[in-house]
Amino acid sequence: MPRSTSAEILGEPLTINKLVLKNRIILGPMAVLQPTKDGRLSEQSIAFLKRRAKGGASMAIVGGSSANDWAWNEAPFFPNVRLDKDEFVPELKRLADELHAEGTAVFGQLFPSFGRMGVPRNGQWPIAASPKGVVMGKVGFPEGVYVPGGRVTPPPKEATVEQIKQFERDVVDAARRVKAAGWDGVEIAAHMCYFYASFLSPLSNQRTDEYGGTAENRARALRDAVAAVRAEVGPDYPVGVRMSVNDHVPGGQDEQGFAEVAAHVVKGGADFIAMTDANYESMGINAPSASGNMLRHGEAKAFREAVGPDVRLFLSSTPNVQEAAGAIEDGLVDASMIARQLLIDPDYPNKVIQGRESEIVWKNPKDNAIFRSLMTNVPIWSKQNPELGHEHPSAVLPTRGQKLFIWAAGNGFLMRIADIFARAGKRMKGQPTGPLH
Repeated sequence: MPRSTSAEILGEPLTINKLVLKNRIILGPMAVLQPTKDGRLSEQSIAFLKRRAKGGASMAIVGGSSANDWAWNEAPFFPNVRLDKDEFVPELKRLADELHAEGTAVFGQLFPSFGRMGVPRNGQWPIAASPKGVVMGKVGFPEGVYVPGGRVTPPPKEATVEQIKQFERDVVDAARRVKAAGWDGVEIAAHMCYFYASFLSPLSNQRTDEYGGTAENRARALRDAVAAVRAEVGPDYPVGVRMSVNDHVPGGQDEQGFAEVAAHVVKGGADFIAMTDANYESMGINAPSASGNMLRHGEAKAFREAVGPDVRLFLSSTPNVQEAAGAIEDGLVDASMIARQLLIDPDYPNKVIQGRESEIVWKNPKDNAIFRSLMTNVPIWSKQNPELGHEHPSAVLPTRGQKLFIWAAGNGFLMRIADIFARAGKRMKGQPTGPLH
């Protein structure tokens, strides 16, 4: 029997619990939605997501969404979508209606805290599994992205058991609102250096209580949150997690360690795992220029062996159509989760499924201006996709000064000079800097 084509494989429906997606290409979460200053979905938020739905994405995950006031206060990117207020449900329902009209499902990504990446604000100090900050240097980022002088986030405070349980209750409340708004499922954020992620790896978890030590203990906070959400939304509503799969830093956890943790997490009742590679200390791997690293490095294989065939696995950072389709056909993963490529070409899903791969506008892997914009809270834009960032007339556009700043922030010569001065200034003040490689 002849091997199915890539278009046929990626065009197949996918069932997650009782939900049937029309194809296997999912829009991954990104902090590009331009919500209102008080955290409501804006006209631009809805237009951006609807444009990707029209382009054929079978599901959209609304990223970086605050499950409580704590996450809203400390978010490193601002503003973000709030899922912690009942009065915001009408806007959430409108988004569901708009995407459902295009045949696209919508999931909420729940953040009760940004953990090690949280920003001290309004008298609130970030908390995480253990008091370990994030160390970022210029080499850990993608090509064309620099952090002059490096950056070390303030060490968070160790979360108390009561705080862990309060965040669990907050996630449950947010999931209840998302379901009431007609959204199709939820995803609990446990990736990068965020709150639940800080428990999963020995790199960031040095606890000696029931939340530290063994893989089962390190999985406990996330597994309990999944179980609590499952109890709230019922057996038929899709619930999943977004997990890191490999730290890719010295002293970090590899794919086998994360897969072992994942096997405990899914026992809480998770239907899927959206896999994310690396963390903020290894961003060059998290946002790679090459497609399919999780396949070559073995992370997808390790997770599949750990969680079995019934838990859906979403593969990220693999825009190469043949690689993604091959991984699905081989049973390693169940869907391809695309983010940056859908900024440049929102019609990528339709083009893939309709066999029009030659028409895809490919993201330039060396152009990370959008990434620099996200890091600095500057509205996004793209020469490759002129409509990006203003899918609705009300969208906030970058100023000339902001565009010039983003250009300068990607200029290697200027950033090397800035790095020298920034490090010198930090040494004079006795402040730590990120690693210089």
